[in-house]
Amino acid sequence: MNSISRVALGALGGAVGALAMTVYNKQVAPLVTNGKNAHLPDQHSVAPLGQLHAPGESSAAAVGRLAYEAAKGRNAPRESLGEQVHWGMGIASGAVYGLLTRDLNLLTSLGFSMTLWVLVDEGLLPLAGLHDGPAGDSVAGHASRLASHLAYGAGLGLTVLALQNGKSTD
Repeated sequence: MNSISRVALGALGGAVGALAMTVYNKQVAPLVTNGKNAHLPDQHSVAPLGQLHAPGESSAAAVGRLAYEAAKGRNAPRESLGEQVHWGMGIASGAVYGLLTRDLNLLTSLGFSMTLWVLVDEGLLPLAGLHDGPAGDSVAGHASRLASHLAYGAGLGLTVLALQNGKSTD
């Protein structure tokens, strides 16, 4: 399979992975935290330039708001732009997965999603001030976000597997 086909498969899988992540976050995550918000007040900011997200604002919503304000030069509308950022990140991440991974399968997609969780969710977002520092969430909150990323990886991997089924590869 050539790299363009892998990128396209990855992007499609990334869209399904983003859907799986959304379903997890809306249906399962509240059960993991017993219906309570596991988020704690930020106790350990690691952002050198300070927090860029508003209290209770997701990193995706903060990215959407900041991009809108940079492009338009005015405050973002009240409706959240986080969904667009979430879907764009899911599709783009899936495309990157397809580009970087020659063996597209469930195991590699789960590994990829765990890597995203560690590098982006637990690393880059707090450093950029788009997410609270490590002490800003409970252990259950960190574990739930890992599970959310694993749902993404499962959606990505199973979609790619289904689309590849019966097709010959290079």
